[in-house]
Amino acid sequence: MGLNTNLEKNFEWLAFPGLIRAIVMIQCVVFALIMMKPEAANFFQITPEGIAKREYWRLISWIFYPFVAPTDGAFSLINVVFLIIVMKIAFLFSDSLENAWGETRTSYYVYGTLICQSAMLYTGALFIPTLHGVGTELFYLSIFFAFATLFSDYEFMLFFVLPVKVWVLATLSALMLLFTCIGSPIMFAVYAICFLPYLIWALPRLKSYSKHRGQVAARRVKYQSKLKGSESDTLHCCIVCQRTEVSDPDLEFRVAANDEEYCLEHLES
Repeated sequence: MGLNTNLEKNFEWLAFPGLIRAIVMIQCVVFALIMMKPEAANFFQITPEGIAKREYWRLISWIFYPFVAPTDGAFSLINVVFLIIVMKIAFLFSDSLENAWGETRTSYYVYGTLICQSAMLYTGALFIPTLHGVGTELFYLSIFFAFATLFSDYEFMLFFVLPVKVWVLATLSALMLLFTCIGSPIMFAVYAICFLPYLIWALPRLKSYSKHRGQVAARRVKYQSKLKGSESDTLHCCIVCQRTEVSDPDLEFRVAANDEEYCLEHLES
């Protein structure tokens, strides 16, 4: 913890307050640009042709390609609505992560994610054809997974009607990635690198959380068994209400003619 604090203090100048917000707003500008000039979309993608021409600026420009892009350069109200929804959700992620981690750590997480994903997209453009066309969705997933880990009980209104906790959506997203890996095993390595900053942060946290839950469950079982044991070591028990001298110390008991024990309240005549 001390090392992390020292690193934050020494490299605090690298922090970019509202970095995720800034990226999303630039994507909105690029959305409008692509809508007016569809050929501009190629400028923001990592392609084998671009790498062959040594257009290394694509390693940065890809992050500004909008998650929701205009269809064939034409105006689409549905795309605009989706873009606004994505923007609002991304702003929520940005503010939540910065409140939980601080601006410096959030910036480090974004920087690390962009570096890992840029390296993977560059490698994929040269050697992995299945990665062609993959872009900002991986970046948004890494931010989403971090948010879901920190705020697992947060609820989204699915289709504006059905409340679903964010951990459920994150689990489904992870299963979809796993399903993709089963069809193409190379994707295990691809996703491992793309989500490396998240894995480095989350795996120890999830391991600690699982251990804590196990300890809590063990204490609960021990307490319940102790409670049952204390109730079983009783001398008297009413056959009707099941109360004992342990559960109700002021209660008096009598044995009826049928050899069953009753409290005075339920004593049969």
